Amino acid sequence: MSSPDRPREKDPMARAPRAPKVPVGTRAGSRANAASFALTALGGLASGWTLIHLGRGLGAVAENTLSRSADGDWRAPLLAALLGALLAGACQLATELIARTSAAGQEGAIRAKALGHLLALGPGRAREHRSGATVSLLTDGAERVALYRQTFLAPTVAAALSPALVLILLAVTVDWVPAVVLALAVVLIPGSISVLHSTVRRSSSGSRRQRTRLSAEYLDAIQGLTTLVLARAAWRTHESLKLEGEANRRAVMGLLAGNQLVILVTDGLFSLFFVTTSAALALARLGSGAIGAGDALAIVLVSYILLEPLDRVGAFFYVGMGGLANQRALRALLATERSDGAAPPDGESLHESTPEGRADGAALSLSGVTATWAQSDDEAPAVLDDVSLTVAPGERVAVVGPSGAGKSTLVSLVSGDLLPAAGTVRVDGTALTAATQDEVRAASAVVAQTTWLFTGTIADNLRLADPGATEERMWRALEAANLADEVRLMPEGLDTLLGEQGLGLSGGQAQRVSLARAFLADRPLLVLDEPTSQVDLDSEARIVQAIERVSAGRTVLTVSHRAGAVTGADRVLRVQDGRVAVATPSKQEA
Repeated sequence: MSSPDRPREKDPMARAPRAPKVPVGTRAGSRANAASFALTALGGLASGWTLIHLGRGLGAVAENTLSRSADGDWRAPLLAALLGALLAGACQLATELIARTSAAGQEGAIRAKALGHLLALGPGRAREHRSGATVSLLTDGAERVALYRQTFLAPTVAAALSPALVLILLAVTVDWVPAVVLALAVVLIPGSISVLHSTVRRSSSGSRRQRTRLSAEYLDAIQGLTTLVLARAAWRTHESLKLEGEANRRAVMGLLAGNQLVILVTDGLFSLFFVTTSAALALARLGSGAIGAGDALAIVLVSYILLEPLDRVGAFFYVGMGGLANQRALRALLATERSDGAAPPDGESLHESTPEGRADGAALSLSGVTATWAQSDDEAPAVLDDVSLTVAPGERVAVVGPSGAGKSTLVSLVSGDLLPAAGTVRVDGTALTAATQDEVRAASAVVAQTTWLFTGTIADNLRLADPGATEERMWRALEAANLADEVRLMPEGLDTLLGEQGLGLSGGQAQRVSLARAFLADRPLLVLDEPTSQVDLDSEARIVQAIERVSAGRTVLTVSHRAGAVTGADRVLRVQDGRVAVATPSKQEA
């Protein structure tokens, strides 16, 4: 579910706008493409050599048969054709091996690059993308891009170059006149194909968008399945998914229909044109006495090589267009900047050289901060506007306010997940920018209202905060979180297995595991975002006691609607109408 102070999720990847030329592949992929290109071009030239000498050899055999003599030498041309065929076959096998092997490697590399960029963006920017669309792009999309780049792109460019190389070979070894005429045809026909391609490009983009939307809808439904059942909205979601599935089916069938039309036209019209033109040129030159029967047959056979780019048209619609559309989406994602400006605002340095290592001795400070979840000023108004706040080291500050006022946005700023649109945010002396996001995140430990626990043991989940933590330290952290006694009663203790989302623990116990992780992380700033919102009163009391222990010696920022969680705060701040102000006693209740 989306936070109320954040606009509805958008799917910029589904629109796939024209993206800047951000590198998608790796150098290894580029080297594999270069090898595929060279081998495909060499294979095409070898095929042309094979067909020319095959025609000459067959022509010599025919002349010997008709004249009933053995004057014509047919062995040498046929031997040259055999050698050329072996070379062409070896090149094709090598190209296929390199392309498939590199595609498998590039798929993982592309997926890792996109996922790494999403993680670098941080939760604040990454959640602008619908999770279903992201999953679709990182799985099916990454595979399509890898296949497009490694098995289609370089071989297709080389295949388009092959006719030119073969026609040069034809002009040098056989006759230049048919080579020139066929070269003109080779130049004109791709233009016709591009016109046909433009007619189905829209259907291809629409099919990809519909497929991405369907993936997003399915994942949203699965993630919210429990809520949908409890709210009796499952049937309505079922009907919505049926409509999305039908729209996806229509989009796919429209794409296939357009593709088949283009393939029919190219195979039927252009293939016939090349063959008949080559045959007519061969007969004309043979009738004029310019060439012999073997060379005329060679011209006809060479037309087969000229058809190779047309054979790639079908592959383009099934591999090329899908890969190209997903590559645009990937580039749009990779082009997403981590900040509105990587440099520190107002020319300030990233760190202050005060004795405490903090600007003005503050553990946390906001100066003229404006925050928004929109990607541009025209999309949505600012959630926080011109907010200034200073929190001293060791101070405990509680933040209250109505839902949607901007409390979660404030937490995202402080934890480094959202960069300010204007102003300066400093955490433990570090100004929050794209270059320092990781450093700012490392200065705080966040305990959110939804506890992220994963399948594994309790010890595994604790070591997420400190991979090198000893059992002694983990027990100390559990004692600080008021959970040690309960874990000792479990037969497996720290080795107790948990299911996904902490299955096997109560909500209060899971939240105290999160507090124990915060203790192990040992960060100077502790951020508590609604730490008791989803537990009963008894669990709330235990969590409040645990917070008292874990927060000792740390600066604490607590966001909560419940009065028990803000008890003992040095200050209570209220967020409302995009502003942050000191709450009066009558307004401290959220």
